[in-house]
Amino acid sequence: MKKKDILSRLLNFSLLIVFLLFAYESSLANNTTVNNKQEITIKGTITDAETNEPIAGANIVVKGTTNGTISDLEGNYTLSVPENAVIIFSFIGYKTQEIPVNDQTTINVALAPSSEQLDDVIVIAYGTTTRSNLTGSATALKKEELKDVFAPNISSMIQGKVAGLYARSANGRPGQAAEINIRGKGSINTTNSPLWVVNGIIYGNYEPSISPADVESVTILKDASATSLYGSRAANGVILVQTNKPVKGLTRINATVSRGITQLDQGKFSLMDAQELYDYHSSWNNNPWFSEELVNTNTDWVDIATQLGDAQEYNVSYSGGGEKISAYVSGTYFNETGAVKGYDYDRFSALANLNIQATERLNIRADLSGNYSNVEDKEHSLYNAFTYLPWDEPYNIDGSLRWPSLDTLSWYGRDQSNYLYNLQYNYSNSRANRVRLNLNGDYKITDWLTFSSMNNIYFSFWNSEYYTDPRSTGGWATNGGLSSSYSFSRSRLTNQMLRYKNDFDKHSINTFVAWEFSDSYYDNNNASGTGIAAGLSVLNATSEASGVSGSKGESARQSLLFNARYVYDDKYMATASFSREGSSSFGKDNQYGNFWSVSAGWNMHSESFMSNLNWLNVLKLTASYGLVGNAPGGFPGLGYYELTGQYNGLPAARPYQKGNPAISWESTKYTNIGLEAQFLNRFTLTLDLYDRNNSGLLYRVPLPAMTGYTGINKNIGEIDNKGFEVVVSSDIIKTNNFLWQMDVNLSYNKNEVIELYEGEPISSGIIRIEEGRDMDSYYTRIWHGVNPGNGEPLWEQVIENEDGSETIELTNDYNQATLQFTGQKSTPDFIGGVVNRLSYRNFTLSANIGFVTGLYLYNGNRELFDSDGSYPTFNNMNLAEGWSRWENPGDIATHPEALMGGNHDAHKQSSRFLEDASYIKLRNVSLSYSLPASIVRKAKLSTATVFLTADNLATFTKWSGMDPESGGWYPMAKKYLIGLKVDF
Repeated sequence: MKKKDILSRLLNFSLLIVFLLFAYESSLANNTTVNNKQEITIKGTITDAETNEPIAGANIVVKGTTNGTISDLEGNYTLSVPENAVIIFSFIGYKTQEIPVNDQTTINVALAPSSEQLDDVIVIAYGTTTRSNLTGSATALKKEELKDVFAPNISSMIQGKVAGLYARSANGRPGQAAEINIRGKGSINTTNSPLWVVNGIIYGNYEPSISPADVESVTILKDASATSLYGSRAANGVILVQTNKPVKGLTRINATVSRGITQLDQGKFSLMDAQELYDYHSSWNNNPWFSEELVNTNTDWVDIATQLGDAQEYNVSYSGGGEKISAYVSGTYFNETGAVKGYDYDRFSALANLNIQATERLNIRADLSGNYSNVEDKEHSLYNAFTYLPWDEPYNIDGSLRWPSLDTLSWYGRDQSNYLYNLQYNYSNSRANRVRLNLNGDYKITDWLTFSSMNNIYFSFWNSEYYTDPRSTGGWATNGGLSSSYSFSRSRLTNQMLRYKNDFDKHSINTFVAWEFSDSYYDNNNASGTGIAAGLSVLNATSEASGVSGSKGESARQSLLFNARYVYDDKYMATASFSREGSSSFGKDNQYGNFWSVSAGWNMHSESFMSNLNWLNVLKLTASYGLVGNAPGGFPGLGYYELTGQYNGLPAARPYQKGNPAISWESTKYTNIGLEAQFLNRFTLTLDLYDRNNSGLLYRVPLPAMTGYTGINKNIGEIDNKGFEVVVSSDIIKTNNFLWQMDVNLSYNKNEVIELYEGEPISSGIIRIEEGRDMDSYYTRIWHGVNPGNGEPLWEQVIENEDGSETIELTNDYNQATLQFTGQKSTPDFIGGVVNRLSYRNFTLSANIGFVTGLYLYNGNRELFDSDGSYPTFNNMNLAEGWSRWENPGDIATHPEALMGGNHDAHKQSSRFLEDASYIKLRNVSLSYSLPASIVRKAKLSTATVFLTADNLATFTKWSGMDPESGGWYPMAKKYLIGLKVDF
């Protein structure tokens, strides 16, 4: 039987079980009676017991029911309750109170702040726990800590807020997610990205398309104790996302509107204008067309290509329901036009979370989410905007765009093209649709035993189109062209779990056993044609097919899971996990892998010998050790042929991959030691020390050509990451009207390659992976500066002496310079962030600062526009602060003498363009004001908040380019927004 048939039957069987249980429990529920009590109306005010300030948003619920409400901005509430009810008053960060009504009509409550911040409930793998009972390494962020950044993705919102998490935005284009590494990189050929899990459902090693407006919390799992249950995909950490859930008995309608502008942030980088470029060329440009008349044209190509982009987001959500059925429904529209003209990103997102308390023992949950995204791309070319000469005029006298191909003598730029001319015709666009359905159920067999079923199916449809007009330069030779791509993917998952949870005396046991199966399928097709009428974008209107391709693939995984957590007297904790996972990626010899972890914790502050230390509120020690796997995509263990060739008009097979059934999982051994402490109920310290060892790394080993194969996959290497993380949280000032909170996180990681296949290094560009070094170490010619005597460039040349020693000499011959390690790397030593939150009455101000040190990036752009005369038909950058160019003998300069055609290949690849890209970045500043309750009531609202936010405000760095975070052509944009949030 095929695995897809097995999965379908299992899904149907799970649904049948849920339906039968629902029918059975419903029949029992119909036999129960309802005892109605006379209701009275109570009202009152909720305040902070220490500051006497009102608490807005506190929950007031009748015990044993879902009947409740929340307090308004002045802490006031009104609620109809049974005359003999018990009311529960609660709010995050405060101790919960239960008060009997006893015929009272006014109940004022002063909530005391919780002295135990570690009691927060956080989401972990396949469940939840309190922070005080957590034995693994995890960081939890609530939605209030995420919503300060304007972005359509979650990765951009967690930058700088989690110790050990390095999130880097590769470019500033709208809709782009950040690249994430947790505690370094441990694999050469497989992914180094974390696993994403949403509402308990595994997405994969890519960020899910979820509107941040729908996110309730994000938890980052770091060590083996926290991640091992997710098996092979969790070797690089796990990011758990929980979406908003309905609150029973409370009906809320929320609307949020934000609108603003975006602006390209060029940092310290600037290009020469016409006069500056003429002055620079005057001493060395001997082209016959070079004359002073060139300065009569001063085109600012960057200004033409950029704009004040538009950014907007609209969200409306509903949460409510009764005792049996409750729902959260949300819709979001996000739009951003790029700070570079011509790029328009649209996304529509919808989410519906339904909770059905079918009976006292059966709970059913259905989550339906989807989004549609559309990109209209006629984006201006930053490459052209930066390299085009200011001496070239893009427009004719009549205002039409110039076509340099017809006027080559008066166009000075090297490429003899005006990208604006082609841009008026050519374009591309892409559309994506994604739909996901989760159907879950919990059946409480006894008070301590629960059966849980999670079932999920996901569909993705993607289409893109690229059009080249016959009137454009690129379409001239082929009379235009059109290409279209289509892809479809589907994934399914089912998890059947039996949970045991029991508390007795001083003991607490929480354990489960589960079976999980998932599979995925994809297919794609690509077609292109040439010869098309101008403006027509239909593929079958092309006169000649120029290319057809397509592919299909599928894979499957299966896991058996076990987890047990034990707590004694809230002092001593222990956790053990085991998973046995099978993957279709491997051959029959090692298709299954076993992964496990053990961890322990000790709440020392609960010991009697600590009771006299009133200044020490929390002191907790944890330790964990475990093994997690890492599996590649595709089928690296299988041997197969490809049938894409042709022979005598028939399909022909040829060797494609040599099989190796012996390859096995990459394995990660994780050790973590943690300390948590809280002082004076105001200062919290968290410290983690870790060692992450990755062995059995998969790599394609070359084979002799006579075998018919280019290589074979083997487990050949080992990489180690060691480091520490420190987090300090504090209430610096806390008075009746003013609160200042600060969170600081700092982490350090040292990466080292321990072993490679036969000790042979692996090179990729100027990065070289070699034993004993960081896997992102630079290997190139080392720049030694400028000869002050003649202005020529100098590099290091390593001379091997007869006695085996080495001597370093200097050379001006680029080809004689020695390729060697520079001592620099493309990953940082330290990363961290500082988050400040200040509240004064109805005002709240927050600021998020991120920093990175020890990071070096190769500024390859300088090869083009800092080339010392090598490219006289490209524009040049102005020299950065502290730089100088050699002009006369004796000059101590950073740049060699500029010469026509360049100076001894000084512009070619070397450590000259390796720059310190460490930075401190003011990522976000947000200011909000909650309107007074008297004004809000007149508008018939519950709450109303006006907010201002600014992203990517300032960057402090030595980097000579625009943005050290992206490092490329497209920097991060500054964003300024204003918004309004109202609750009905």
